[in-house]
Amino acid sequence: MNNTIFSWQKAQWNLLQHVRKIQRLPHALLFIGALGVGKKQFTELFSASLLCEQPAARGYACGTCHACALVRAKSHPDLLWVVPEQPGQMIKIDQIRDIVNVSNETAMQGNCKVIIIDPADAMNAYATNALLKTLEEATPNTFFILISEEILRLPSTVTSRCQRLTFQKPERQEALDWLRSQTSNQDTDWELALTVAEGSPLQARMLVEQGVMTWRKTIYSGLLDLSYGAADPLKIAAQWHEHDIQMVFYLLLQGLRDLLRFQLTSSQIVMVNQDHRNILLNFAQRISQQNLLNYIELVQERHQQVLNLQNLNRQLLLEELLIRWKKFYAVR
Repeated sequence: MNNTIFSWQKAQWNLLQHVRKIQRLPHALLFIGALGVGKKQFTELFSASLLCEQPAARGYACGTCHACALVRAKSHPDLLWVVPEQPGQMIKIDQIRDIVNVSNETAMQGNCKVIIIDPADAMNAYATNALLKTLEEATPNTFFILISEEILRLPSTVTSRCQRLTFQKPERQEALDWLRSQTSNQDTDWELALTVAEGSPLQARMLVEQGVMTWRKTIYSGLLDLSYGAADPLKIAAQWHEHDIQMVFYLLLQGLRDLLRFQLTSSQIVMVNQDHRNILLNFAQRISQQNLLNYIELVQERHQQVLNLQNLNRQLLLEELLIRWKKFYAVR
């Protein structure tokens, strides 16, 4: 079992192990932090630590006991991960009712029970309401860990019942050192990847490993071709639809914010996407600030609809955004 805590998470680990040692560990924890800072990995290690029969130094799971073997095999009966049944779906009330029933039972391995909800902001309103009383009156030796990147999407009735633990992004040099230790490939531009990931090291690694750093140029070049009438918005939408919709929105909004920051400051330094600054500068000089603000608002509204897991035709949604871009861009 890999007991490696990321260097930027040591303070959170030490804090939890301290309150655990003095038997003051909260029964409901809420782990908050940006995408790509390592919340899930931390949760895996901490839950293993709680279930371990003979924790090692600093509270790490020993990796050799029967409980650790079950955790490693993802078959520990007292460790439950509650996630959407399908990516992009809501966590349903029946899933929460199941864990509420489990939380009221005695731990099968005799130590404790750990129930993880990831992401907590994917619970629908009915699921959230079903969880509230259990969060407030948890059975002894039952621990809930809720993970979220969007705390504002969680109702206060949930956050008020949890002890919040925030995971910050590491310092830039620390993140770069870690990224460079992950590969022997000297050609990877980790500086750029970390910038595009807005400082989140695991997000930067994912952008490289999944090829996002390569295909992201199609987002900005597609908008450029469209603005000159050299491309069909329906064809560009089809190209974008081949990729993860959340990542398309991430890159699109990031580029639009680059434009806005440049219009407000006249400084290229503020741009995240430095490798595509010529395209972005072209946009910034040819679209009015008001039209840009209106378009950003539209994209954010459509993104929120996707985040709310509404049953949308995503191809049509992308087509609408590209058609509207052409209109916003053409009229000053």
